[in-house]
Amino acid sequence: MISTQKRFYLRVIAGLFAFAMALTGVTAWQAPLAHASTTSYWTAASNGWSARIQDHNAQVNLAGKSQDGLWSGAQATTAYQMSRRGTLNLQLVGNNGQNCQPGMCTYGTGDHKAVLQMMFDGANWYEIGILSEGYVTYGPQIIVRGMNRGQMFQGIYPLVDYNQQLNNASIIQKMQNGTAVDIDQQHYVRDYRHIIKAQWSSKSILFIVDNTRRYGPYYFSGSMNGPAATMMAAGKNPGDSANVTFTNINFSGINKGTQVFIPEGKPYASISANLMNNGAGRGFNAYIRLHDEYGSAAAAGIQTDRGAPETGGNPWIFLGRMEDGIFDYDYVKPSDWSWHNFRIEWWANSGWAVVWYDGRPIANLKVNFRGRLYASVEGDGANNGDYVHAFFSNVETQAGNASVGDCGFYPEWTPTETYGLHAKRTANRDFEVEGIVGGVPAGRDWDTTLIAGSMITWQFLPENGQGNNGGCMTNSWSTDPAHRI
Repeated sequence: MISTQKRFYLRVIAGLFAFAMALTGVTAWQAPLAHASTTSYWTAASNGWSARIQDHNAQVNLAGKSQDGLWSGAQATTAYQMSRRGTLNLQLVGNNGQNCQPGMCTYGTGDHKAVLQMMFDGANWYEIGILSEGYVTYGPQIIVRGMNRGQMFQGIYPLVDYNQQLNNASIIQKMQNGTAVDIDQQHYVRDYRHIIKAQWSSKSILFIVDNTRRYGPYYFSGSMNGPAATMMAAGKNPGDSANVTFTNINFSGINKGTQVFIPEGKPYASISANLMNNGAGRGFNAYIRLHDEYGSAAAAGIQTDRGAPETGGNPWIFLGRMEDGIFDYDYVKPSDWSWHNFRIEWWANSGWAVVWYDGRPIANLKVNFRGRLYASVEGDGANNGDYVHAFFSNVETQAGNASVGDCGFYPEWTPTETYGLHAKRTANRDFEVEGIVGGVPAGRDWDTTLIAGSMITWQFLPENGQGNNGGCMTNSWSTDPAHRI
């Protein structure tokens, strides 16, 4: 039984000038307050276009067809400038996320674009996203362009590059053969969905696409205040259209006008623990997590990363999320190296989770778990030579709906250990992860490789659970083997 759970676990962890829109017939409104991982927006839309803020500001849909003019469309812009250091994670999805065949997954028709713009000032602004413009791109491509230190630049790249195609083929082959996907293997990359990360300081900005492709860093002409972020979609000529969604939007740090919301009803699952994050070196953390066996997870804890521009190398509350094997993260607020209580509660009906810190709600996360749930505590290191010492006490887990009886977690916990980090149970509900990181391949760190010690437990199934287990999550969300990573 334990060895089976280990196999499941390994499958889990594994800008506004030249490109601006000539908006006509503009309407604008102020979005309601956001949850703690996003921020509020103002929107604008040309005739024939709409900009919709959805799902507690975690999703922006931009759609329409150009009626006249050149590059008309819709946009959503942050109502406030961001902090001088930060990270923005989002997914850009075309064709409303339908699981269509390669080459058939459109972001629009005719000449169109869908980009994230980061505006610092007139001499330093940057755009990244999708462009399809006649002989410029010969179909939809990833575009990175803007103005850096007063100089225009542009780069055009394939939606899915050759290395990613090889990786996709490897994942599919392994799934078809029943072979476990390596935990260090990158996620399956689809041409209609891309994760975009913008990471900035007062001196530069870096973009990362699909967790692997890096563009920049681009250095500014001087020290900058925080940027304004705009999500935009547009068509170039009358009749050209676009329909895109920016989703799973996360702004790291403390943003103005944000609030945490508590979903209605009772949560389906939760994990809580007192934890302490200690260690030495570039990076180390301690966190708790809920996850499934189809590449989705929600995590919260304390992380110290000497190289993180958001934190200045100090301990901060850290949120992590995976959806279909795609990872993003959020730094919420400063913390320290003392004991703190964390709790993650997840509502099955909406997919929203609430993160609690010392008895107060501090953030929301959206994650769509499917099938059986797992719970774990984990400590990670960033590089070879880092020392990790993560403590967990009074760990509690819960799953199930009271109306149908508890479908909770096994009392058993099993360790998973990599690269010199060891996990152990020190008391009935207490755990510890300790070790010095070693053996990580050259060029890799915790952004690309699981460098962790963890303890994991798993949800009862109906046939071996307690009481009336009609609330157990047992159904797969997809028959696509690429989702099983």
